[in-house]
Amino acid sequence: MDEMNYVSLSLLQEWILERRAVKLRELFDEYHVVDMAALVNELTVHEILVLFKILRKDVTGEVFTYLEQDKKEELIQAFSGPEIREILENLYADDIVDFMEEMPANLTKKVLASATEQTRTEINWLLSFPEDSAGSIMSTDFVELKVTDTVEQAIRKIKRQGKMAETINTCYVIDAKRELVGSIRLREFLFENRDEKISDIMATDVVSVTITDDQEEVVDVIQKYDITVVPVVNNENRLIGIITVDDIIDILEEEATEDIHLMAGITPIEESYLEASVLSIVKSRLPWLLILMISGAFTGAIMAGFEESLMVIPALSGFIPMIMGTAGNAGSQASTMVIRGIAVDGLETKDILKVMKKELGIALICSAVLFVVNFAKISLFPSDLVLLSNVTSVALTVSLSVILALTCSKLLGGLLPLVVYALKLDPASVASPVITTVIDALSLLIYFVIAMFFLGL
Repeated sequence: MDEMNYVSLSLLQEWILERRAVKLRELFDEYHVVDMAALVNELTVHEILVLFKILRKDVTGEVFTYLEQDKKEELIQAFSGPEIREILENLYADDIVDFMEEMPANLTKKVLASATEQTRTEINWLLSFPEDSAGSIMSTDFVELKVTDTVEQAIRKIKRQGKMAETINTCYVIDAKRELVGSIRLREFLFENRDEKISDIMATDVVSVTITDDQEEVVDVIQKYDITVVPVVNNENRLIGIITVDDIIDILEEEATEDIHLMAGITPIEESYLEASVLSIVKSRLPWLLILMISGAFTGAIMAGFEESLMVIPALSGFIPMIMGTAGNAGSQASTMVIRGIAVDGLETKDILKVMKKELGIALICSAVLFVVNFAKISLFPSDLVLLSNVTSVALTVSLSVILALTCSKLLGGLLPLVVYALKLDPASVASPVITTVIDALSLLIYFVIAMFFLGL
């Protein structure tokens, strides 16, 4: 694969150098635009400028869409006003907004200054919607039909509007007030009588989202109803855009990356690992490290408070890592499952009692098994620091501590994400690092309290 890419890149550079227009156009017609964009991304800005002057304008627009962000910025910097205008005319509005949102202010101004008045108005309108809302990711390039259209009129509209539409597989029907009243798939009316009214064959149970809906809600709608495109309406149910499944895939990747970062105690960053600078990565990691270090001081304070007890029976300190680790892992397991349930299965705060009941059942079964194994291990293979007269008491203390610490951690791991979700925050933010820190302190308290009771410390 690498060899093929190397040969193709060399060939591409050679043809660009020789200005072989016919060969270059045939090459881009033959291969998929995504694969060609990957090669174009390896070219110098000068080579790309020459290439874009040779290719058809619609092809340059497609290629530009799939280039990496830093390459787009370099090209915008090098493009003249008319060249930028030509690129914009061959891009979907949502794709324009996507790359402009990540551009420096000076390049954004250059793009807007080069755009036509209509394009500039549309871009500014899309940029005005809140970040991560349905309005910010929708496309205004779609085919709309009127409820009074006939099949023949609809086909003519599709032929006229379809070239710049994101999709023509599903068309949406509006009334005289531009309110969304129905939808129809292309295959459903291609075989209908030309005089048939669209209103007679359209589906009226249209699933839609509003411009202010969060993008995660849009994902839920598309997943729930198993559709590839969803219309976007305003508060008056007027059709203003569509969101297609390719945008949803990007959102899923973005949300998954954000959750992974939060669950690892990292402030989410937009750049990839290789593209991000050392300083930006440090900024994303350091705040959480500081917070967790400071909160970890509670664990140290608890151990300091029971220092005398540890001196009486030194063997107790040997079991601390095991109890804290077991409880922390149990809490992380529960929180991960609940966070996944919130994201995929629609878990809500009203399900707290169900979650608590389930986690309690899981905790009791797991802790019973761990109690038996741990008690047998300590009883049969006691540490050298454990006096023979104290073996049973120590084994019982440690094993009961495991039960209570594991049960509490399972309940906390299941509860905290739902509480955070109820506060309109991201549940992933209370995952592994935060839960582990809280449970470490709690498990130590449980351990020493039980030790005081059974060992008379």
